[in-house]
Amino acid sequence: MQDFEGRIAVVTGAASGIGLAIATSLAARGVLVALMDIEHDALHEAAATLSGAGATVLPLVVDVSNREKMYEAAATVRDRFGGLDILANNAGVVHNSAPLYEVPDEAIDWSIDVNVYGVLSGIKAFVPLIIETGRGGHVVNTGSIGGFQVRRSEHWHQALYAATKYAVTALSEGLRMDLEDLGIGVSVLAPSAVATNIGTSDRNRPGRFGGPAEGSLNPVVDHMLRQTGVAPEVVGERVIQGIIDNEAYIFTHLDVREWLEERHRAIEAAFDATRRFLAAR
Repeated sequence: MQDFEGRIAVVTGAASGIGLAIATSLAARGVLVALMDIEHDALHEAAATLSGAGATVLPLVVDVSNREKMYEAAATVRDRFGGLDILANNAGVVHNSAPLYEVPDEAIDWSIDVNVYGVLSGIKAFVPLIIETGRGGHVVNTGSIGGFQVRRSEHWHQALYAATKYAVTALSEGLRMDLEDLGIGVSVLAPSAVATNIGTSDRNRPGRFGGPAEGSLNPVVDHMLRQTGVAPEVVGERVIQGIIDNEAYIFTHLDVREWLEERHRAIEAAFDATRRFLAAR
């Protein structure tokens, strides 16, 4: 996609952080943006800021883990804007402060329902509208560098979060194949450390998942992200370039490449072990 003026976009998790940055970058290029988030006040503040800068936006308070509400949001976007060109499934949460076997059931359900089913529901609700609109388009699913590798740390236990983001990687790769012949690109955004509010995402946890809480992320990691993470605005612009170039994988940091290379070497070594096993039989 090279032309953005007059295009229509949906961005989930758009009240702050990466979602707001993506929405801002799109709006700056003349895109009409439906902003979706579970956090009412922050969402409407973001919408007011973008509207004040001359953007056309539609704020929708939506819990992405509620499939029916996602379908309703898609109908609202169709009625208000008449179509859709760009979908950014960005909403996500984290719970990695405890070993997997100690994570409360409701936190597991919450993580999977937002990070995995939220993306799936976004795809089911909004991709048909992109196809129906008939102008091609692009889908960006926000994963994580944790969706490509898992690292040990004294400050986190990455199994649950990484599992959900591995799923986003696979969903994006498969969807890219599904939509390729329709002129619709698909990217998985895989950021590393970004200065966002994800460390306190449990402040918005719905009642059916145990309600608002604290402690889903080690405060040390939350502080690190806020102090040393890259600015969300950089990620927003990185996403624009990824859409223009139809990149399958949109990475934001160079220093993490060695993490993936280390994992790939371990996989190659496992194949070597299999070769030796089979040769000895």
